Amino acid sequence: MKTFDEAFQGKTTSHILPFLWMRGEDNALIGQELDKIQECGISEVCLESRPHPEFAGPLWWKNLDYILAEARKRDMRVWVLDDDKFPTGHCNSALETKYPELAKTYLAERHMDIYGPCRCNAVLVENFLGADGKLLGILACPKPDGETLAVSGEGIIDLTENYQDGFVYFDLPEGAYRLFILFLTQQGGGRPGYVNLIDSKSVQVLISEVYEKHYEHYSEYFGKEFAGFFSDEPELGNVPGYPFDCAVGQKDTKLPWSEELREALTETWGGEFLANLIALWYERGEKTDAIRYTYMDEMTKLVRKCFSGQLGAWCAAHQVEYIGHVLEDDNSHNKLGCGIGHYFREMEGQHMAGVDVVHHQIVPGFTETYHQWIAGDKDGEFFHFGLAKMGSSAAHIDPKKKNRALCEVFGNYGWAEGLPLMRWLTDHMLVRGINEFTPHAFSMRYPDPDCPPHFYAGGHNPQFEGFTKLMKYMNRVASILAVGEHQAQAAVLYHGDMEWNDPEAMLFQKPVRALMEAQLDCDVIPCDVFADGRAQVKEGKLAVCGKEYPCVVIPGCRYLPKKTAEFLADAAESGLPVYVASNAKVSEHLLEGCSEGGELPERFLDAVRTVSLRKLPGAVAALGDAPVRFAEHDPGLRVYCTRQTDGLVCMLFNENVSRQIETKLRIGDSKELVVYDAWENRAWRLPVSEEGAEISIMPGNSVLIFAGEMPEDLAALPMAGKLAKEIPVETDWKVARKPWGTEEFLSYQNFSAKEPLPNLNGPGYDPKFVGTYAYEGSFTLEMEAGASYSLKLPEVSDVAKIWINGEEAALLGTFPGRTEITRFLKDGRNDLHIEVTTTLIWERKDGASTHLQIPASGMTKQPVLEVWK
Repeated sequence: MKTFDEAFQGKTTSHILPFLWMRGEDNALIGQELDKIQECGISEVCLESRPHPEFAGPLWWKNLDYILAEARKRDMRVWVLDDDKFPTGHCNSALETKYPELAKTYLAERHMDIYGPCRCNAVLVENFLGADGKLLGILACPKPDGETLAVSGEGIIDLTENYQDGFVYFDLPEGAYRLFILFLTQQGGGRPGYVNLIDSKSVQVLISEVYEKHYEHYSEYFGKEFAGFFSDEPELGNVPGYPFDCAVGQKDTKLPWSEELREALTETWGGEFLANLIALWYERGEKTDAIRYTYMDEMTKLVRKCFSGQLGAWCAAHQVEYIGHVLEDDNSHNKLGCGIGHYFREMEGQHMAGVDVVHHQIVPGFTETYHQWIAGDKDGEFFHFGLAKMGSSAAHIDPKKKNRALCEVFGNYGWAEGLPLMRWLTDHMLVRGINEFTPHAFSMRYPDPDCPPHFYAGGHNPQFEGFTKLMKYMNRVASILAVGEHQAQAAVLYHGDMEWNDPEAMLFQKPVRALMEAQLDCDVIPCDVFADGRAQVKEGKLAVCGKEYPCVVIPGCRYLPKKTAEFLADAAESGLPVYVASNAKVSEHLLEGCSEGGELPERFLDAVRTVSLRKLPGAVAALGDAPVRFAEHDPGLRVYCTRQTDGLVCMLFNENVSRQIETKLRIGDSKELVVYDAWENRAWRLPVSEEGAEISIMPGNSVLIFAGEMPEDLAALPMAGKLAKEIPVETDWKVARKPWGTEEFLSYQNFSAKEPLPNLNGPGYDPKFVGTYAYEGSFTLEMEAGASYSLKLPEVSDVAKIWINGEEAALLGTFPGRTEITRFLKDGRNDLHIEVTTTLIWERKDGASTHLQIPASGMTKQPVLEVWK
């Protein structure tokens, strides 16, 4: 297979663009950092502008002049993070200093209670408006009771024209009323002075102040060395801070607003425009849910049009690309506040689909809802089963993304984040379809408290050699998996718009999880594909921009957009299986109506099949479209397959914390497969018996399997053997150590073969040590004819470099880990030298590391010699 051949020979494409912290450093120092980035096999870089003292000013241009000239010499590409502050949207201060009227604007309400009957009474209103409030309307809404905050949907009296000199005057019939004052303001939201994502003119300020200024300076590089711009977590910003659950229907909350949104809602609601706005905060009768849906629907369409659509179009017109990510944390990807309202709509303007994982959001083993990370305690299930799948799915169904899905990764995990966790996070993303990476981050300052770890850190990071190998591994696997057609067994509907007016709607990650834990893959697709012509039905399968799905899974919900229901009714009649996933939480309120109001088509309700989450994998598997069939299923095994022109590539990753996976598999009718260890760039043939091919994957380890046309010299690859026996390496160990930054190992400890190997940074040893421990031992071996040998290291932290009989054998970065060592062995005595390098946590004790469990330092279990026949 072509991708296997190219990877084996070191011919890979570029898939890594790390952040480089920019602080106005000397250009010579920047050049040295570029050297280290290239040393990792990386040929792109994204300049993190946030810390720079003169973004889009003289020093910035001086630095960028140098970097782009160097990029041309080095055959590198450069991306620029598109603002002077985090998050994207500050417009390099222009909205504060030049165009304050175009900054974020919010819809707000204040209210008080009044009673009738009365004639020519008044209420002082102007104090409600604040210093900058612009009155939109005044409404008197009947209160049906005093036990709830609800108001009546009928009998609303518009008093707007009765506003005069700061007072509103009114006559009221008998009864209790709530007087609502609706107004627009730029005060009291979350991001004053930031871009209004739903206002085209406001977004144009970001373009003119950042994008166009870079084009003015560097047009000759655009589309060549200048690759494009990166947006970092733009947000609606209608409330302060990071409440991940900010949504319509919450009292005392300002809401995103613009003149374009007013026009859209007026066109939809007509004369009910003002009265409907009340329902954005309070229950207002049976129309409440539909009103809230319509507001979110129109508002997020404007995010797509005004923000990402406008930025993406500008970039395309100037031969560069627009990339980045939004805030997805704890299901905020369809929320207000720090969210963006609708993940897929915001992504439509971008040329790659983007997500990020930072702050310990993903930690091996924590797959349930509650998991404590730096900024919250939810949602482990989303981070494991939803986050990356959103990104890869958006890439699969949008042709301009060219199947490219990006993840900003490793950031602010702290110096406790060693190579094994980085490797685990890399595989976690790769096996979910992420194939572009922004490692976070390179910094030219040390120590730098800003979101460690930093990969080179001016030569202070002891694990830089291991990180270099990880980057080459990451690029190698991404180069393979980025090619071809992803094989999905289902399309799961994105719950984003269904949750806007149904907070109890099932989150899409629940059916995704049920499928993934049964080794069935899927994409997540938005309802928009059924309304905008992207979706078709072909021979009983759903096709979205050419990507085919054997079935559709709707997460259990109360409402569904009308066009989605109509399309799926037609599709089901054409033979497409449509399932509604149910559990106890949603089972009593399934499919009660259309999101916009009204009833769902009867033929849709007749066509869909309700199935429990527990039985969903069986229903999908029965369709027979899975390319890999397993004899036994393990909930910790992840699978990603891509069909290429000359065969199928499959990645398997064991995400179990401690359980090894032993199973048999089949890929089509293949009689022989090739297993590829991309870490060591080593491959071997795997025979397929009548029962299938036997596969064994240690916890935290991954492999790639190829089925298809293989090179003519395939026979030269070794044949996979079976593990015949394991021989513990029982030796006395002499341990020396070398503090980081020194050249010489000094004798430290001796351990007999029978005593447990300790945590060398633990009690009784040296908790402050940073550097490398060297273990010297030996074993005696009588080599067996026809056998091959591997060395397994069951437990090491963090990076292990192995020498056998004086020859360097391997560098391992995941544990348990193994390496093939036959060629280094000899009959009789064999000398074993293992160097284990720590992280900087023992010296830095940084705040980010407080939320990460730190494994025992050194080699804490005896190695094992494995014999294969």
